[in-house]
Amino acid sequence: MHFSFMTLLYLFFSKKKYRILHIVLTISTQSATLHTKKGNTMNLNTLHHYLTTLSPSELRYRAGERYTGWENMPKVFVQDKEYSLLNITDTDSLVYQHPAVLQNPGIHAELPEISIKKNSRFNPVPEHIHPYIEINYVYSGQCPQIIDEKPVTLMKNQVLLIDTNCPHSIEALGEEDIMISIIVKTDFLRDHMFSQFSNDSILSRFFINAINEKTNHNHYLLFHSENNRRIPLFFNELFCECFDPSINSNDIIMHLFYTIMAELINVYENDLTQESAFSTSSMVIPILRFIERNFQTCTQESVANFFHISPNYVTRLLKKHIGLTYIQLIQEQKLEYAAKLLRQTALSVTEIAHKSGYENVTFFYKKFRQKYHCHPTDFRGK
Repeated sequence: MHFSFMTLLYLFFSKKKYRILHIVLTISTQSATLHTKKGNTMNLNTLHHYLTTLSPSELRYRAGERYTGWENMPKVFVQDKEYSLLNITDTDSLVYQHPAVLQNPGIHAELPEISIKKNSRFNPVPEHIHPYIEINYVYSGQCPQIIDEKPVTLMKNQVLLIDTNCPHSIEALGEEDIMISIIVKTDFLRDHMFSQFSNDSILSRFFINAINEKTNHNHYLLFHSENNRRIPLFFNELFCECFDPSINSNDIIMHLFYTIMAELINVYENDLTQESAFSTSSMVIPILRFIERNFQTCTQESVANFFHISPNYVTRLLKKHIGLTYIQLIQEQKLEYAAKLLRQTALSVTEIAHKSGYENVTFFYKKFRQKYHCHPTDFRGK
């Protein structure tokens, strides 16, 4: 049986959140071993050996040699300041030559949407910009950087998202400092991946909006994932697949990348809650969660009573943080749930309307057509 990539993604996200398809990949937290279709195995000890072994260029850098290619790189001015520009010469495959990155085929992974490479140690990276999004993960040690003139030290298991055209530099990494960079096409991350998460959940939509707003303002975002159980597990599996690719390697890598980004949204929820303990952001999160679980039956008054606030304040909070009134949000939730049932079940349209919280089926047809520009039956056939 053959599944298209988008079908696999749909199956993947329609199951319980962030669970990897068992038909593609098995993760064992006890043995920490990746089993590939070829029958090869890679354990975490082997992965650690591969990641920490010095490359020929790292041996030269440790001996005092420095990369001099920055002088020949194109220069651009941003706000009257000159920066070296790291560009992607092949926009289709994201193949590029980054002097701070090892050209080691073991951890080198090139896909149409993302590129994964390990950063070289013992060699500082001067201030530069690039027209793509960069995601850094520290496998071990730490990584001091200067981002938009602000010092940021990325610790073990933390993740850093750097926006396009954000000036940043990296201090020389020590022998125990292992950092992996994932280069992502901007339109893929924001227009495709984040929109997929936004369609799944109003909470996800809220956190993605918050991530985008903060990244647009600060040009970077640090995820405090150092104590997260899943993040190192998912990254380790990703690196294992890069070193020891299986028959379905590209699909597995993309599924794992989706899973990592989904888990980072969970991480950001904790970060945002701590940052906004005394702001309205901390109040809107439980309200969104309550509505997401009770949208078929809850009313604006019942939500207000549950949180001991006025009904008008419920709408003001929602309008401020997600741009929708209470009524608009409930309609969105009901229609998205109905669309999900149309795709995943054989229930009649009337049954789906009732399960989605609509007593008047004619009204359901009207609202569904307004949102999806087709009849529910036609939507199911797409």
